[in-house]
Amino acid sequence: MGIKILIISTISCFFLFIQPEVQQKDIFDTLSVYFKDSNSKDIAAYFESVIELDILSEEGEYSKAQAELILRDFFSRHSAVSVKVLHRLSSSSNYKFGVLSFESKSKKLRVSISMANNGNKFLIKTITIENDKE
Repeated sequence: MGIKILIISTISCFFLFIQPEVQQKDIFDTLSVYFKDSNSKDIAAYFESVIELDILSEEGEYSKAQAELILRDFFSRHSAVSVKVLHRLSSSSNYKFGVLSFESKSKKLRVSISMANNGNKFLIKTITIENDKE
């Protein structure tokens, strides 16, 4: 009986300490890791079926597959040295907006991402990548 209580207490404490960390991580933390890793495939998993891209003043609406290829091409020219979440707006149940600082060896860029709730999860509607104005 004593061992059973000890095991249950240990497991409960484990989940008590792990839960806040899980709750704090949001979609923009996840996307910042994908941008840092130049992972266009995992970013594209969050795309709507049609997405608006504006990458260094080249803009258009693209299918999910086309947008992934365009992003992959961007990463081949600008691999990240550092990516940080600068701003996030997640208070709405229908809309999220985030801004990432993206630094490559040659450029400092700002990535703006807007997302909409499609009923069961948030999907990316637009990505704008522009030169940082600082």
